[in-house]
Amino acid sequence: MADNRHDRIRLNDNQRRHYEVLFARLEQSLDQIERATHGEPVASLMSRPIDDLPERFTVESAPIIAAVRGLLSEVAASLELRPRELSRRRTCEALITSEMIGVENGYAGQLRGYGEMDPSVAERLDPALGRVHAGLGQLRDLLRDTR
Repeated sequence: MADNRHDRIRLNDNQRRHYEVLFARLEQSLDQIERATHGEPVASLMSRPIDDLPERFTVESAPIIAAVRGLLSEVAASLELRPRELSRRRTCEALITSEMIGVENGYAGQLRGYGEMDPSVAERLDPALGRVHAGLGQLRDLLRDTR
């Protein structure tokens, strides 16, 4: 029986992790592209997708996406890559923290670099942003509650 060890691609742990992350990101991007081609509705107040994909792309992309996924699967198997484990908790915590910081950076006093602020921003918008921040804080606290 032939020894296939010489036919394998050898990676150290850091290289393996790099490819695991790369392929996971590629897989996520393919998922997003596929969802975009299906025109899935987005439940968002501040983002509205426009239907500007070329018809040919919409019609012909599915088998190409499937082929690329197949290639990713083959290469991942040949490199013996492990699927990434994504903590939903850590994902939510990171998103909440990032958005809380973004809201804090949106207060009138933080936007000096954007020009002179009308007093109405501090008087009316800052309290609304404070309520948004508090809501995000409630989500963060709820996430940290281990009950």
